[in-house]
Amino acid sequence: MSLARTIARNTFYQIAGKVASTILGLATVALMTRYLGQEGFGYYTAIVSYLQFFGVLIDFGLQMTTAQMLARPGVNQAKIFGNIMSLRLISAFLFLGLGTVLAWFLPYPETVKVGIVIASASFFFISLQSVLIGLYQKQMAMAQVALAEVWGRLVLLIGVWLAIAGDYGLYPIIAAVSLGSLVNFAFLFFGSFKQIKYKLALDKKTAREVWDVSWPLAITISLTLVYFRCDTIIMSFVRPANEVGIYGAAYKVLEILVQFPYLFLGLILPVLTSFYSINRALFDKVLAKAFDFMAIIAIPMVVATWVIGDKVMEFVAGSEFVVASGPLSILIVATAMIYFGALFGYGIVAIGKQKRLIRFYLFDAVFSLIAYLIFIPLYSYWAAAVLTVITEAIIMVSAWWVLRQEAGFRIHWGAFGKALLASLAMAMFLEALSDQSLITLVLIGSIIYFVCLYLLRGIKKEDILELVKLRS
Repeated sequence: MSLARTIARNTFYQIAGKVASTILGLATVALMTRYLGQEGFGYYTAIVSYLQFFGVLIDFGLQMTTAQMLARPGVNQAKIFGNIMSLRLISAFLFLGLGTVLAWFLPYPETVKVGIVIASASFFFISLQSVLIGLYQKQMAMAQVALAEVWGRLVLLIGVWLAIAGDYGLYPIIAAVSLGSLVNFAFLFFGSFKQIKYKLALDKKTAREVWDVSWPLAITISLTLVYFRCDTIIMSFVRPANEVGIYGAAYKVLEILVQFPYLFLGLILPVLTSFYSINRALFDKVLAKAFDFMAIIAIPMVVATWVIGDKVMEFVAGSEFVVASGPLSILIVATAMIYFGALFGYGIVAIGKQKRLIRFYLFDAVFSLIAYLIFIPLYSYWAAAVLTVITEAIIMVSAWWVLRQEAGFRIHWGAFGKALLASLAMAMFLEALSDQSLITLVLIGSIIYFVCLYLLRGIKKEDILELVKLRS
């Protein structure tokens, strides 16, 4: 099987699994928001956002480091992966333990503090999952990852439904979140030994090699925390819980959507790393095709949300959260920027120039923190949403500039322009049919978009035939 077919097949598995897990996740969010209301969901959002801060600290860039280091020719994969898993266990215990203790000294209500203790187990398992996913990405075995996520989401949905059916309140709902993460981790952990026969170890030399690769990523990811997570954390301190809930509902849509590009990018990172050393023409081609793919997905997502965002929020969270369509219409722009920024960032990691990004992440972190502290107390989630767009734009442009300087990457705007034209055609139909249900609009809009894109030759016949052949 060709490399392109292998990447496409694994991307298909991930997308199929992600679609299924997203449906389950949306059903879970729908149950939560309708049961907890704006205030209760605001408490839930505060708990998750706080722990996500420490969850990102735990990462230390080890997921990307795993895929990158295992892709090096002639390396001892079992030894490297055993050390990475050991480092992840240490960082998870250290940072989650610190975060759980620190929460009791912050001005949170007791509901949030207890919820943080319960939910910390979920983030412990999630932190281990991310390293395991790096292994599966390298082995091109993403069907197992997709299946594990679906099972985890199914357990979560059942747990939340039981908690709501018994009217047990917020804590059992959070416990169900931790249980779902445990199931997901268990599937990946026990299956990982079929990929590599490894043992937990902490060899000084190997750990140093891992650290040399990961520390620039660790710094940039830590700085990412400030502009990506501090808005919700600051809002939870200075604004009412119902406003946190409204912003959290809109942000939940962003979190779901930004998972999709990383599924694809995680698979092409080892490929880009290899091609940059041995075949620069193929490196440029893969990167250019990846940009086209991002454009084809991101542009209609933005345009459609501007037209039917109110229906999206009513469908996801209920009529009480329709007001969240306002911040969602802004956050969706940031979502598209994350798509492109992630592509450029992965390209930079592939060529080993991630240190060049540190100064830009530092500037963005300082700027965003100051802006959040000034504007969120005054303008609530409107300020948070607008500032999210600005901060993501800074990172996207910076990553593109570095990639252009270091690898000579040039953007070809053909697919982008065709996707935009097809999206505008789709928007006119969505506007004319705005009285229809969301599912009907999504189906009609998707058909119109892809037909227009095909007529504009944004998608060629050869691409469709290649997808059809995936089953063989």
